[in-house]
Amino acid sequence: MELDVKSKQKALLFHKRPTNYQPNVFTESKQEFTELEKNIVTLVINQIGHMSLKGEIKPNVNLVFHIPFAELTKKNHSVIADAALTLQSKRLIYRNDKTEQLDAITPFPRVKFDTLDGKKIIEVTMFADVVPHFSELGKRYTKYECDIMLSLSSVYAKRMFDIVSMYQCRGQFQFNYQVEHLMEMLNCPEGYTFNDFRRNALLVAQRQLLEKANIVLEWMPAKKIGKNIVELDFIIKTQLQIASEGVKQDQQTVNNMSINEAYTTAWQLMKGYKLKGFQKDRILSDHSLLDTFFRIDSELANGVRQNVKNPTAYLVKSLGIDQLKDPKPKTKSEAKTAPSTLSLFPQGPTLRSGSVKSIGAIFGDMIMNE
Repeated sequence: MELDVKSKQKALLFHKRPTNYQPNVFTESKQEFTELEKNIVTLVINQIGHMSLKGEIKPNVNLVFHIPFAELTKKNHSVIADAALTLQSKRLIYRNDKTEQLDAITPFPRVKFDTLDGKKIIEVTMFADVVPHFSELGKRYTKYECDIMLSLSSVYAKRMFDIVSMYQCRGQFQFNYQVEHLMEMLNCPEGYTFNDFRRNALLVAQRQLLEKANIVLEWMPAKKIGKNIVELDFIIKTQLQIASEGVKQDQQTVNNMSINEAYTTAWQLMKGYKLKGFQKDRILSDHSLLDTFFRIDSELANGVRQNVKNPTAYLVKSLGIDQLKDPKPKTKSEAKTAPSTLSLFPQGPTLRSGSVKSIGAIFGDMIMNE
């Protein structure tokens, strides 16, 4: 197929955006790319996705992209050059099992090297009839952070990041695949056993997604034929979701405590902050503040609240006691009679052992009495 120079459209000067957008049909295709080839494709998608969002793609026009070597590596340009040359022969394969249709395309028929403004670039040409496979986003599409994709060193991790991102964009955190179909999408070698797939693809992807993207990916057998696992269920959890689950579990624990247990636990937790005595008194004397104290402490401990430089200052401000003044007694006689939670419980607060009412029940009573 000859390249019609007149139909060629130059892409705008390369400008890497933080977010990539790609069609879901591309995400679920079989891709034959290596790690470095996938990085080049990622940068092409970085450009074409934003062109599509802005309506800058003209129909029936070939596209040309300029990818700087510097975006792929700071050294060893020969490795990038080799990857760019092999990219020219790699295919995308779309299979529809219901209609038994198969479509295999070579998206980048022309790849050459050039120098632009004194910098080495890869010039990648995409024919017009291939452009929709990369640009037609539709109502649902895959969105992910470009730098995270580039940071992943395994092509299997990159492809699983593609797939996980697609489901996250849908608001789905559980999904299912037949093992054979998933292995085909990830372009696993022929003859791969499930153990090969698990060791070289799933475990590697799981580790890298956690390290680079803060995504926890879990899986479990969904279907077996004899001893063979033929279908997998996947669960996606972000670090924030895990942290939020930890807060919920802590809250359930607090709700099931007796008053005595709650006060004693709070007393121990307060040792982790630089609170003043009258501030501790105030928290322990107000059930609503005590509940808020438990929640904020749990959020800090589980990592829901990040980048908090001064936990004590953050805590007292969140509790609304940052402006609270020390109610110091005016006379010595007043000091002897002034009640204090700290003076009542010098070793930590203790209440009557017969009290078994939970904190959750106390709050329920407070709401009922309002």
